[in-house]
Parts: sequence; C-alpha cells; structure tokens
Amino acid sequence: MANKKNKPVRKTDKNNWFKPVRSLDNNIKIYFLAVLLTNLGFGIISADFNLYILSMGISPDFLGIVLALTPLAQAFAAIPLGFLAERFGNRKAFILVNIVVGISYFLRAITPNRALILFASFLLGTVQAGYFIVKMPFISRYSGENKDREFTYSSIIFFTALSAGNWIGGILPAALAPFFPDETIVFRVILVAAALLILSATIPFYLLDKDDPGDSQNISLSPYLKGMDANTVRFAGIQFFVGLGLAALMLFMNIIFVFYYSSNLEAFGLMSVILIIPSIFLLVVGPLLTKRFNNFRIVLLTRVLGGIFALLTILTTNPVIGGSAYIMFRAVLGLSGTLWLSFASTVATRRSRTATSAWLEITYQVGFVVASILGGFLIARESYPALGIISGLSFLTAGLLMVLFFGRKYFPKSAAPSGDS
Repeated sequence: MANKKNKPVRKTDKNNWFKPVRSLDNNIKIYFLAVLLTNLGFGIISADFNLYILSMGISPDFLGIVLALTPLAQAFAAIPLGFLAERFGNRKAFILVNIVVGISYFLRAITPNRALILFASFLLGTVQAGYFIVKMPFISRYSGENKDREFTYSSIIFFTALSAGNWIGGILPAALAPFFPDETIVFRVILVAAALLILSATIPFYLLDKDDPGDSQNISLSPYLKGMDANTVRFAGIQFFVGLGLAALMLFMNIIFVFYYSSNLEAFGLMSVILIIPSIFLLVVGPLLTKRFNNFRIVLLTRVLGGIFALLTILTTNPVIGGSAYIMFRAVLGLSGTLWLSFASTVATRRSRTATSAWLEITYQVGFVVASILGGFLIARESYPALGIISGLSFLTAGLLMVLFFGRKYFPKSAAPSGDS
C-alpha cells in the first residue's frame, strides 16, 4: 500500500459514538482483522498450554517458571520496543512482533524439551509487549478525536476472539482424543495449529500504511527514563497491581476448573463463550457511562468490582457459581482496561504517550511475573483460595492508588479530563 505519511487524520463526531464501522480509518480496520486472528490463537493456547505442560508430568512449580519468563522478558524489552517503534514505525513493529510471537509459540509446542520451552517462553516475551505498546499510539493516530470508540471496538474484538479461542481450545482435546495415542500429542497438535493461526495474522499487518516517522531524529529515551512524566510514574505504579490481580486468576483458571472445581476443560470453554455477552455489553455501555460520570469514576468502580468478583470466584468450589463470578471479573476488568488505556492516552502528553504505554506494559508484566511464580507455588500445594485473595486485594489496592494519585483532580469533575493531545 502506498506510503501515506502526510495523510491528515480524520476528525470524528464526538456525539456519534455508534458511527458505522465503515467510517473508521482503513488502517484501524486492518488492525482489527489482525487482532481477531492473533487472539483466536492466543485463546486456544491459553486454554490448553498449562494442561499440556502438566500432561507431560512436569510440576506446577516448573510451569510457574515457564509462565514467568514471558512477562519477565516483556518487562525488560518494553522500553527498547517502544523506542524502536517510534523510530521505525508501527507497521514494521507489528510485523516483527507477530512473526517472532508466532515462532515462539510454535517452538513451545513442538517439543517436550524443557530447555527449548524455557527459551521459547523468554523469546516470546522479548517482543510480545509490542502489541500493547504500539496499540495506544497507533489507535490514537488514526482515530481522530473520538478515541473511546476505537479503543472499545478493539476490546470487543479482542475479548470475542479470545473467548472463542478459549471455547475452541476447550472442546478440541476431547474431540481429537480418539485420533491420537495420548493426551500430550493431542495438546501439541492443537497448540501448533494455534501458533500457525497467529503467524497468519502477519499478512494484515503488511497491508497497513507505511508510517516511518518524519521526525525520528528527535526521538530519544528521555521520556522513558530520566525525563519521565509524573503521570507516567503514577500509571505504572497502579498497573503493577492490575497485572498481579489479573494474572493470579487468569493464568491458572483452566487448572482451577479442572482440579479445584472438579469440572472439565469443556466447561471452562463454555464459560469463556458466555463471557463474550457481558464483556461486549459493558464495552458498549461503558463509553456512554463515561459521558455521564467520566472515565475516572467508571474505572475506579470496575477496579472495586473486580476485586469483589475475584474473591467470589475462589471462595466456592461450585463451577457454576465460581465460573459466573469469574465471568463478571473478566467482564468488568475488560471495560476497566479499555477505559484506563483511553484515560492514560488522554492525560499523557503527546511526547510521553509511547513511553507511558511502555511503562504500563512493564509494570503490568512485572505483576504477571510475580503472579506466575506465586501461582505455580500455590497450585503445586493446592492452595487455590490464595489465588483469589491475591487477585482481589490487588485490584482493591489499584483502586485506592487511583484515588490517591488522581482523585483530587478528576473525581469531582463530571466531564472527562482533557490533556495535551
């Protein structure tokens, strides 16, 4: 596609949130297709990978290390990735990230060799942060004035594809079991197919407009390190607890379903499909609520509700009650994540947006590292309730920090904050 570096960004009508999808910038629509393909693959992998590792007789403690390596690498790679994305452009960044991610998932599934699994998990983390880091400046660039709409559409596609992938990953093992000699081979075939699906998403990324930045000579590491904006630091601190709280349950929910609820993987997949309904409903209603109450209040509410639902998820062994609580946990946090990103994009100055996005990813992934190691330790000792307690307290802490850092400035206001855009 031709280079449209100087193409003006189209303005949107703030009062017409439900403007037809065809009115979106072409780059946004192409990006949405890639999000659909990648997250179908991610959903299948997240449903089956933990059980694949356990099926080979590998201990939950080792699983915790495997899961921790990816966010650990993401935390270290986030700043270099943000810097490189600014220098070389979103299109090249997306292509590189998706190819390496697909290859990494393929390597993790193709062999039982523990050293290769560990290496692939670390390699995966060195680039996977790029999806998140590039997302905020990319959507901000092509969305015009109404960022909430594009961020919400992106989240709807993300959750729908991820949930559909979870469902597919839930039903495929039983469906394919008669055709393969053992459970491990079944999981391996499914995971390899999911990795190839992720790789196929590279094609849409090639169709994005070239966007090599014209002012790359002015790009520096200043907003990432020594010259960090004060709000970047505040966002990063809150985001650690968001990552910790989400990962403590999400990374191990398939294991919780099978071993704590005494249910099965098919039930986990069904729950993931049902999750689509409240997730999309809240994502559609959420931006409308922000026009009445503002982003800050809605995000704060979802953080508190997320903490409550996390505790309810693990305080029962009934798969229906626990699964229902987990559905609401994921749904309210899906809305929270979307509005939080939009809030951060609005509050951050133009110069610090990519740096803010990078630090949000860094501390989010550090939270995942801590949750992965703790989770593997707790799962090995069958201390399942502790996972929900960690998750619930983490989100309540994130809400408290929001009030401490931003409450005085934004809580009394009825209108969304406006920053340097």
